[in-house]
Amino acid sequence: MIEIRQAKAQDIAILEGLAQKLVPDTFQSDLNTTQIDYMLEKYYSQKALQNAIDAGKIYFIANYDGEDTATTSLIQQGPDLFLMKKLYVEQKNLGKGIGSALFNHVINYVKEIHQGPCTLELLINQHNPGMNFYIHKGMVKVRDTGFDMGDFFINEEVLSLEIK
Repeated sequence: MIEIRQAKAQDIAILEGLAQKLVPDTFQSDLNTTQIDYMLEKYYSQKALQNAIDAGKIYFIANYDGEDTATTSLIQQGPDLFLMKKLYVEQKNLGKGIGSALFNHVINYVKEIHQGPCTLELLINQHNPGMNFYIHKGMVKVRDTGFDMGDFFINEEVLSLEIK
């Protein structure tokens, strides 16, 4: 059974623990260990997660048969624009509908908090094996972007979905 909850302050250690497993698995073919460690510290340390929550970022945790196994985050970027950060699912639980449930939960959440049409965007590396998942969900590429990670730069694509 898949259950999804919005993370609270007491879930920060759970989010950090999930990131310690999920980020290296996701980026092992694209980034080296130093780069992954940088990402974990900058975005998924307890301090970074608390700062992100304080700044308005919302995290969701998916639990599958009693185990926290997936996560994503969402932040409003403009009046009608939301950004969903990476959607991570433990490799052992891929193909079980967890990613779809989490993705649909984010869309339903946006519909609950925002009246009228809006846009959901996602940043993703063009080589990410999850790209087909997002395209299958109706997202389309709208532009290229990237971000500075200190000693390195990551090229990414922006996928977009209109929510009505």
